[in-house]
Amino acid sequence: MRFIGSGSVVARLGWLQFLCVCALFLLPLSSFAQESLQPLLQSLSTAGEMQIAGARVYDLSVTQEFYASAAYAPVWTNPTAVGELADSIEQAWREGMNPQDYHQQQVQGLRDGTLDLDVAARDLLLTDALVRLTYHYALGKLEPKDFVATWNFEHRLPAVEPVEWLGKVTDNGGISAGLDNLKPASAIYQNLVSALAQYRAIQTNGGWIAVDEGPTLRKGESGQRVAQLRLRLLGEGDLAAAPAVAADFFDDDLEQAVMRFQRRHRLDADGAVGKQTVGAMNVTVVQRIDQIRVNLERARVLQDIPPTAVVVDIAGFEVSLFRDGQRLLRSRAQVGLPYRSTPVFRDTIRYIEFNPTWTVPPTILQKDVLPAIKRDPGYLRRRNMQVLTREGTVVDPGSINWQDYPQRGFPYIIRQQPGPENALGRMKVMFPNEHMVYLHDTPSRDLFNRSERTSSSGCIRVEKIDELVELLLDDPQQWNRAAIDAVIDARKPRRISLANPVPIYLVYWTVQVEADGEVHFKRDSYDQDGALLKALERPLVPDGARVSRRRSQALDPAL
Repeated sequence: MRFIGSGSVVARLGWLQFLCVCALFLLPLSSFAQESLQPLLQSLSTAGEMQIAGARVYDLSVTQEFYASAAYAPVWTNPTAVGELADSIEQAWREGMNPQDYHQQQVQGLRDGTLDLDVAARDLLLTDALVRLTYHYALGKLEPKDFVATWNFEHRLPAVEPVEWLGKVTDNGGISAGLDNLKPASAIYQNLVSALAQYRAIQTNGGWIAVDEGPTLRKGESGQRVAQLRLRLLGEGDLAAAPAVAADFFDDDLEQAVMRFQRRHRLDADGAVGKQTVGAMNVTVVQRIDQIRVNLERARVLQDIPPTAVVVDIAGFEVSLFRDGQRLLRSRAQVGLPYRSTPVFRDTIRYIEFNPTWTVPPTILQKDVLPAIKRDPGYLRRRNMQVLTREGTVVDPGSINWQDYPQRGFPYIIRQQPGPENALGRMKVMFPNEHMVYLHDTPSRDLFNRSERTSSSGCIRVEKIDELVELLLDDPQQWNRAAIDAVIDARKPRRISLANPVPIYLVYWTVQVEADGEVHFKRDSYDQDGALLKALERPLVPDGARVSRRRSQALDPAL
């Protein structure tokens, strides 16, 4: 079975409430053994789905197998299990999931006795809710490939025979603990859960006000918009206290609060409140809650980043290297322009190229380089580029009628030689892949100072590329900084394989919680959050094929 996932810590019933619920269930227990779910399941199999108390229940192979293993007898005879299921659905809401996907209203009604169903319908409804919940906790509600064509991440599931597990927890309880074993254990996920609680608390307290648009506000100014600004920053916690000065005066404390807000939203932290900063401030608390929920779903479907890896944070314009769970490097990066976006995928770094040549990729050749050569005959010479046949023979550029291209197919390749102006800089980090994407140096280092760093044609330009390469080679005796500099100074191409290849993950997160608990919101430069949010809000339709694909994987018996 393919399970989907987040997790839960379930509040236990108070003793008096427990006794009351037990009393509700004691009376009909004798009828449970006499009831058979086989006719109802046959109807479900024939129709593919049915309505029970307004909830849509789907025919899934795991549900049919579960009841076949129980000789089609009711399985929800333990009121503790029903209470745990209701609490787990409530916890799912706390982790950004949609409780309606798991029949929250109906399950709560069965728990407190306000919903009356016959034994078979009651049992099937509860089982369907649990199957949906576990499915979502282990795998995520959404199929990543439906939204990210380049997705190739593995998803290691905890291993259990689902029918056996369902029988165990419905008989003996333990639903909440089992679901906890399915959800991501990473700090990323847990921190996002905390951030969601924080912003829902802000929503409960009334959220924050908007700041009127207008001229840029700076320290020393005053007026109604400054008063709005102060209330806005108080609302999200960037400003800690009421002012010692007039509320409509832009003082030092307010400037520091503005800069904190700008850092958290990955803007230029200059303390001036211009159009971009006002735009970020006027995103509502509901929109921020939804942004966190989208990233919680990303965390559920991506659970396999190992403790030693390079992670490219595309939306955050950063590259990090982790070793044994410790971050050894955090570097600013430049990523692909929105129309040449850096893909999301995983691979393995295998070698370093020093003083690389750059063979112009087909897209850049057609859209950028060939039109530039037509406009400027000196383009190739100034950029230290050669024209070559596909067999590698150098061609005189003067012998080519450049006006024929790019309208016709270009029969040559263009390659830039090593040097300080090479588009790849002095070195590149290679993980050969179908997307022709890699990490590299760049001569355009001034672009690292921008807060918005979507400036490449898809590859990742790394500001601290020299530190990254030294850490990847991981050989202080042979490949210290002096040795690396000597190879670069020779200006001759050289390839060095890593003794230990390192996994690399290119991921897209638009919310990040820092080590100190500060919540950072990033711009959705590739406009991906909206489609994910719409899909999260749509009613859940379980994918039976997706479930079946996962059932052969080995699992953790602790589940």
